[in-house]
Amino acid sequence: MKKNGWIYLAAVLAALIVKKFYDTADSDALAWILTPVSWWVKSLSGISFEYAPHVGYVNHAYRFIIAPSCSGVRYLLIMFLMLVFSFTHLMETPKKKLFWLAVSAGFSYAAAVFVNGIRITVSIYLPVFLENSGLMPDWMNEGELHTIIGVAVYFAFLVFIYFAVSSLIGRLCMCSQEQCVGKKLGVPLFWYFAAVLFIPLLGRLYHNRWTGFGQYVLIVTGICGVIALFFLAIAGCFGARLKR
Repeated sequence: MKKNGWIYLAAVLAALIVKKFYDTADSDALAWILTPVSWWVKSLSGISFEYAPHVGYVNHAYRFIIAPSCSGVRYLLIMFLMLVFSFTHLMETPKKKLFWLAVSAGFSYAAAVFVNGIRITVSIYLPVFLENSGLMPDWMNEGELHTIIGVAVYFAFLVFIYFAVSSLIGRLCMCSQEQCVGKKLGVPLFWYFAAVLFIPLLGRLYHNRWTGFGQYVLIVTGICGVIALFFLAIAGCFGARLKR
């Protein structure tokens, strides 16, 4: 911990600075992430967006705005901190640790753009499909569906990326990363819950605002639980095949 403390401190300070900037930034200030996200969404969906200053990228036909709240900055920070805190200790020298800090930042930015574009594309098309096909549940509104899509896409990719990076780092560093799948799932679960449940909980406690929070917690924990079980089932299937 002592050897890596300066890297962890640098990562936390960088995350706090970006978070503080994001909290007050409009779409013009967030063009560095909104522009590539809108381009990626257009590539995936074929839907074009027009830029509205201080608002974001707008599509009037679908009544959809890629606004600062849709930028994926929070996901970028979750990814960045997870990568830094999970793998810095495997880097042997200070230079390699600093290099990993920079790699984590660059990779997290690219991953946030990639995953967020997929999330937005699904958020555009899935509600339309469910409504046109009559499959939209009566108990679910658009806000809840939007939350479900966000949690499912973000957390599933967070788990996948953690597993992939863990495997890659283990091979490159020639070090053992043997852990049961359950313990590995705990890492992305911790970082995701810390960002989307624990920090908002502190804000709710401070402002004493609880409307809708219980339902939000149920959605987040339920979706993450289903995804975790899915990864456990996949790991179990592969493990069974390898033993044959």
